[in-house]
Amino acid sequence: MRLIITHTTLLKLRPVDSSSLTESQKINLVVGSRLIIANYEDQDQDHYRITLLTSLGSGQDKSMVWYVYKPHALIIPSDREFATVNLSTNSKLNVRSSPAVASNNVIYQIPNQIDVELIECCYNQELWWLGKPLNDPNKAYGWISAKYLKLYTSEGCSG
Repeated sequence: MRLIITHTTLLKLRPVDSSSLTESQKINLVVGSRLIIANYEDQDQDHYRITLLTSLGSGQDKSMVWYVYKPHALIIPSDREFATVNLSTNSKLNVRSSPAVASNNVIYQIPNQIDVELIECCYNQELWWLGKPLNDPNKAYGWISAKYLKLYTSEGCSG
């Protein structure tokens, strides 16, 4: 399950006005931020109570349970994401066997403006997604740099 941020917002340790929290009890999230969540529930009329797969924060304020303002977030029940290859030229995007730029790990290339299915992401000096061309059973999943993708949102694609 994923949480997608639709407006710049905060994750908060308690569902209260953010001015009453310390800096370590809130985390700024920009539009388009995505978090994998284990579950969520309606805390009140304004907030979701989310449980992450891993803890965020530091010290005594580190937690897997956070609150987010409902109008600023979208809950997606799937772990899959979808995107469009978005290159500045009409070249092709390298799909790699590992999330690193190396000349010997390109397994195939995807043309510009092709839709891709994404199932996992990691950070390795930049954001990488494990993905493949949508509806192409002949292609294996490989690592794709996020800087060349436009992720889908509920309103369409975002940059």
